[in-house]
Amino acid sequence: MPTASVLLSSLPSARGVPDVDVTGLAWDSRRVETGNLFFALPGSRSDGHRFIPEAVQRGAVAVVGEKHLSPFAVPYIPVPDARAALAHAAAAFYGHPTQKMHTIGVTGTNGKTTVVHLLGQIHPACETVTTVRVEQENLSCVTTPEAPDLQRLAARALAEGKRAFAFEASSIGLAQRRVVGTYLAAAVFTGLGRDHLDFHGSMAAYLGAKLRLFRMLPQDGVGVVNVEDRYAGQFLSACRGPRVRYGVDRGDVRTRALRVDATGAEFIVETPDSSEHVRLPFPGRHNVANALAAAATAWALGERLPEIAARLEEASLPLGRFVRFRLNTGATAIVDYAHNPHALAGILSSLRPHARRLLVVFGANGEADPGKRPLMGGIVGQLADLAVITTDNPKGEDPRAIAEAVARGVRAMGGHYRVELDRAQAVRWALDSASEGDVVLLAGKGHERYQFTAQGAVPCSDLELVLSGGSRAPDPIE
Repeated sequence: MPTASVLLSSLPSARGVPDVDVTGLAWDSRRVETGNLFFALPGSRSDGHRFIPEAVQRGAVAVVGEKHLSPFAVPYIPVPDARAALAHAAAAFYGHPTQKMHTIGVTGTNGKTTVVHLLGQIHPACETVTTVRVEQENLSCVTTPEAPDLQRLAARALAEGKRAFAFEASSIGLAQRRVVGTYLAAAVFTGLGRDHLDFHGSMAAYLGAKLRLFRMLPQDGVGVVNVEDRYAGQFLSACRGPRVRYGVDRGDVRTRALRVDATGAEFIVETPDSSEHVRLPFPGRHNVANALAAAATAWALGERLPEIAARLEEASLPLGRFVRFRLNTGATAIVDYAHNPHALAGILSSLRPHARRLLVVFGANGEADPGKRPLMGGIVGQLADLAVITTDNPKGEDPRAIAEAVARGVRAMGGHYRVELDRAQAVRWALDSASEGDVVLLAGKGHERYQFTAQGAVPCSDLELVLSGGSRAPDPIE
């Protein structure tokens, strides 16, 4: 059993660390167990220092915090950054598992989940941690787990004989130091668009958070960068070691002779030393880029291109990403997680050429960047025939006010729309309105099973809504 002094030994700023045995790490006072080391984390809504007495009462043997406080019944260890201290302690507590596998962090506004999911299919014995898994295991985050959960999952993967470990590194997770202490074999950048400005405050801060992942790379760590993105140069400059550029028709790992249709994509994937034919079983230029990111990473870490290409041809997308259904009317319904301007533009551009009419059911998150709402509306107004504006996790905000902000963007582009705040009703109306050759995109929820409202979490799944379509019950398209 490790001691607090051992867990915090990498922090020269920590003073007076007691030599007490630690049974586990806790950052939520409600989950403290006897023998835990408790970390009082500062937050925008609540301050963990307020809950130190509860943590001690529940059995914490020592507390780490950022404030200089009066003595408690257990040792108190002040540090400059409690989140970084938690991350370092977590890596030490679980025996630094990320040093013993190919550990891959994937960051970018869009594509993280798909790239990590594909890595799990094309890189041998690769364990993955995605947004989908985070929800399925009810971890206390949305995308990147808190450091103890991330290190615990890595340690479990190592114990199960995994050779690689890939995870999504969100901008918020990076800003909150959840990935500190992780040893990276590779970092992947998929691209940068507008998102999470409610948290970061500016695009510069958002970019800075993403760059943290690449600045963590060791000398032998590989930086894999989407060369098509305008910020590619900054990520390449942040690498201290090898760099791999990928892109459609350009880069170290690139496509040639790309053809995309309604069912998939076909291309030659080229590296500096070889090339292979690939037929992806899922469509969209953005998914070609995601496949290239995964292929470039696996190739950079030593996998052979023929095996990579063969595995891509058998690969599938994550739950809630471009899930297609054929309705008995001849229309197609698609469930996807696209929930920001860049993601909507990507998927709508791929659907537009194949749709007689394109109907989009979508909304914008509450208590999040309000500036992206009219941008999302404008993209749908420009590329779709009809926008069905509804709710998408409004949280404590007025859903009608959110919908009106989205509608302003649709109107600005001369688009047609209707507002139906009941998401289930909006989905059913759109499915019932579709005819042969039409495409109905249900955007924003993807794999999610709940709608977060002022009243709390309410069950809501676009996938289940399509599957329970009654007389229009669909058949999944493989």
